Amino acid sequence: MTQTKQLQGQIRSEHAGWRLDRALAALFPQYSRARLQGWLAEGLIQVDSGLNRAKDRVAGGEQVRLTAQSSPVVASEPEPIPLEILYEDEAILVLNKPPGLVVHPGAGNRAGTLQNA
Repeated sequence: MTQTKQLQGQIRSEHAGWRLDRALAALFPQYSRARLQGWLAEGLIQVDSGLNRAKDRVAGGEQVRLTAQSSPVVASEPEPIPLEILYEDEAILVLNKPPGLVVHPGAGNRAGTLQNA
């Protein structure tokens, strides 16, 4: 189930001339720039000046309303997938990832990934 959160803010005047996505990332640092770009494309971010593309330049002072949506959690179950471990200690693990092995579960790849291994 997707949850939403309403946030508001104002783009700072010292960010004038910045791309909208960069200014949004400064305004809402808890979210990645990529996630903000996605929400902007989906129409979940409204800017009072009418800017609506990530590449648009801000003037500073724009009011922003964001409807933040949580991402669905993708459960990952462990699987016995053999891995070639090159080095391992308490802090790091180095392995030789074979070509074609998907790194983490996602759409179309729920199992058989490096994360599952």
